[in-house]
Amino acid sequence: MVHRNASLSNETISREQTVAKLRKLARICKWATICITTALALGLLAVIAIDLLLILPGLSQGSCLQSVELQAGEGPCLAIVGTDAQAPLMLVAHDGHTAIGSLLMTCLALTIAISVRRLFFNIEKEGRPFDLECNQTLRRVGHLFLIGGVAVRLLGAVITGMILSGFGGSFTDAFVGQLFEPSMLFAGLIICLIASIFRYGYILQKQDDELL
Repeated sequence: MVHRNASLSNETISREQTVAKLRKLARICKWATICITTALALGLLAVIAIDLLLILPGLSQGSCLQSVELQAGEGPCLAIVGTDAQAPLMLVAHDGHTAIGSLLMTCLALTIAISVRRLFFNIEKEGRPFDLECNQTLRRVGHLFLIGGVAVRLLGAVITGMILSGFGGSFTDAFVGQLFEPSMLFAGLIICLIASIFRYGYILQKQDDELL
């Protein structure tokens, strides 16, 4: 058993094989990210199309703020109701989340997915994860997660509160839901830490290349 472990520890690791495996893994992750990005983009376009074609035309001829119940048992939500009462524009859900906050969060998720796809694309192309551009992309992703955890839902609540005030509602009704995302905040801190580690790896790799 000792001899077997010793032989494994003394096994030569080929740099070319490692880079080839890294590129293969990056390619798989890149295509998975492309699928996620496409799904997010299609979902966002579908929501915009529904609002433009079905909901907003009914609001242009007169609308008011009402408490409606979209599904039985979920509880009431605040929505702007126009001539078509069957197609209200939901503002604050039954659980307190705002539709604008969810829309902004989806846009943020799409931006993160695009950045992550770029990260995997660079790794697949160059075969160098400890690259300056990869480090900058990873740090940008960490900052986007921090923004999502701290500011996105809060901004959505502020915009929703202004809309509610414009229709005679209460500004504070938009702040009854969860305004922060602790999980995204924690993920952002971890990713920023990993980016710092990648920065250190980039410095070591640069020194190694200069020696070669």
